[in-house]
Amino acid sequence: MSTPYNMAFACLDCCSSFKRELKLAPCDYPKQLTCPNCGGVAHNYGRHFKAPKKSDKKQWAKVKYLHEHGFRFHKIRIGSGHHDVVSYPETLEQAKEFVVKYKKYAVQT
Repeated sequence: MSTPYNMAFACLDCCSSFKRELKLAPCDYPKQLTCPNCGGVAHNYGRHFKAPKKSDKKQWAKVKYLHEHGFRFHKIRIGSGHHDVVSYPETLEQAKEFVVKYKKYAVQT
């Protein structure tokens, strides 16, 4: 059993997010849970995901775009020794460039 972490889950249908404490090994973390708000699919975006406000449609569009291209907001480490962490984009336009530049780090679904 590993140290429990609060993992962020977000539903792309109703644009809501929630956290769940998981007392599991990382390889056993669920990739998705049922959204408590609408019953849809809430995706696991890791410990560091900061959800936009529910009303911020532009930011949710960016989250959806990144998700559709295999990015789940987990850290992307590059450089020698993989110590440098890539920041996620702030806008949808930046996300389009990000997807191209970092496509090798996308999750295969």
